[in-house]
Amino acid sequence: MNKRISNLLLSLVLFPCAVMAQGTAPAWLDSDVRNMQYPAETYYTGFGEVSVAAGSGQEKSLNRAKQAAIGELSERVRVMVNSEKTSLDISLSGSDMEEQIRSRFVSAIKTASQTEVVGSKVNTYYDASRKTAYAFAYVSKADLAAYHQSQITLYLNKVDGALTSAAELVRKGVKVKARKQCEDVVQHFAIVAYSQDLLTAIDPQADDATLQQRRSERLRNELVQTLTDLENSIYVYVECKEIVDGEEVEYIADKLPGLLTDNDCGCNFTTDEENADYIVKVDAYIARCNEATGGTVFCWGDATVSLYNAHTKKTLKPKIPEAKGGWTGKNYTKAGEEAFDELAKNIAEKVIPLMKN
Repeated sequence: MNKRISNLLLSLVLFPCAVMAQGTAPAWLDSDVRNMQYPAETYYTGFGEVSVAAGSGQEKSLNRAKQAAIGELSERVRVMVNSEKTSLDISLSGSDMEEQIRSRFVSAIKTASQTEVVGSKVNTYYDASRKTAYAFAYVSKADLAAYHQSQITLYLNKVDGALTSAAELVRKGVKVKARKQCEDVVQHFAIVAYSQDLLTAIDPQADDATLQQRRSERLRNELVQTLTDLENSIYVYVECKEIVDGEEVEYIADKLPGLLTDNDCGCNFTTDEENADYIVKVDAYIARCNEATGGTVFCWGDATVSLYNAHTKKTLKPKIPEAKGGWTGKNYTKAGEEAFDELAKNIAEKVIPLMKN
């Protein structure tokens, strides 16, 4: 029998105990053993060899060898993934918003691809006579595929939840928070896309049940549309000071956002003044009240309003018509509330045209 083959077979027989025996060279130092034990068809592998420099010590050299082996394994995975990569083949119409999304997506994909390979194992050995440290890293393609298939499901579920939450925030008119949620999911999409590319590299015949490409494309289109809609809408910050009988109330503050929305202002509302396109400030008060025959009370509300355009840096002060409200039973509070309800309508009617021009 050929001596080399004889030695190889002996190495394979002794492999389990050789790794455990302290000071005995492990079988995986032989490339033929590594290739037979961890074939390229089912494993990604990496090997590191570092000579001990003067003063560096055994432990530091072993760590360097380990990092070299992990680096080689990771690079082999990246090369294989890049050869099959489809994650950047996304169909965009070229709008500014879509190009911004694509730029963030490409950056996030690169970050995801540079992470350490999950599930990899590393064996190390130090040869004192040669003053050399060795390391062997490996990961099963089947284990890696199972992990990344679960990652696709996990992060698409996170994207789905975030977009649902963003839609609810949009419905409530809280645009800033909705946009932040949408921007955060770009990183989730990157992890999904990288996992899809890796699975395709491992198994070019992987189907949609494994890759979930149709679901990810649907959610990605939803993200683009949501961000585009948010970009095209208007941020409005509303600040109201309302006084009735010397006390602060929030009648107009509660009513005005809804009135602006119902009258097609095309705006959303933010609690962050610095991020607003328009700042509406209202100073409202009850000018006077009269009690008529039969106990009916009439009150008149008045307000000064300013509208600041953050883009033009100009402030407009529309003239707001006085508003009248009435209530029976000598109820001044209800009469004042009715007056403020009408005053809120008057404010909305005057402010909306100014925001649209």
